[in-house]
Amino acid sequence: MPPEPLIPAHTTADASNRISLPKYLSGMASWIQGTQTVQGWILLLAPGRFRLLSDEQVMGDPQLEPIRLLLLEGKSAVGNEPTRAEELRRAAMVARLVPISIAPPGPGWRVSFPKLFDEFAPSECNRKAFSILFSPEGYLEIWYTDVLRKAVFIPLDGQQ
Repeated sequence: MPPEPLIPAHTTADASNRISLPKYLSGMASWIQGTQTVQGWILLLAPGRFRLLSDEQVMGDPQLEPIRLLLLEGKSAVGNEPTRAEELRRAAMVARLVPISIAPPGPGWRVSFPKLFDEFAPSECNRKAFSILFSPEGYLEIWYTDVLRKAVFIPLDGQQ
């Protein structure tokens, strides 16, 4: 019996910080296909929670597209006025969005998880243990397993 697609898959990063995407989950992201390396993005949603995005998804998002342009082409979408500054949440987007390569199937598609995100990991979490799931919004997400475990134990009504 195939795994339930909405149940998180648990995996461990290898020595090169690569994680394998289970076939049943990568198949839910239609942009992860073929026999060649796929370019994509990892977006830090919250400490320990990340979303895999295609280049098209990033280009189609008004908040992410200017960051994509800056990261790939070194071009700022805003003027270079030294007295003007983005509000904090928007300015931090450059630290939240990272281009990645997803290697084609061996046993499964492999994502090289960016080491720079270790800086944003909760101090008590195992940085080699990951959980991969399909979010209710329809995206493939990667969580540190310890972060997901804590989120699961929050009561549904949000009260502790």
